[in-house]
Amino acid sequence: MEDLILVTYIGVQGIRTEDIPDFLKRISKQITPSTFQGEVIVIPTQSSNTRIECINPKYITDAELIKEHTEMIKELKEQLQHQLKQLKEKNNE
Repeated sequence: MEDLILVTYIGVQGIRTEDIPDFLKRISKQITPSTFQGEVIVIPTQSSNTRIECINPKYITDAELIKEHTEMIKELKEQLQHQLKQLKEKNNE
């Protein structure tokens, strides 16, 4: 069985830039079930809202859907890197 993937979008509006990494870790630990076995992707967003999406690879069997799923994970990781880059640039201003 493949592990679930939790994608967590955490709103960081109003949080000091230098406090964001610790804030993300703390919130991620609080909202991830202790019995969860899978990958957790945390993406900071410039909003006050937080949301969680769950991806269950077990239900993806079609080759095209697997490709789409792989691309989506790649895009999510790219978005995370982009958000982190923006936060670092903002911090250096």
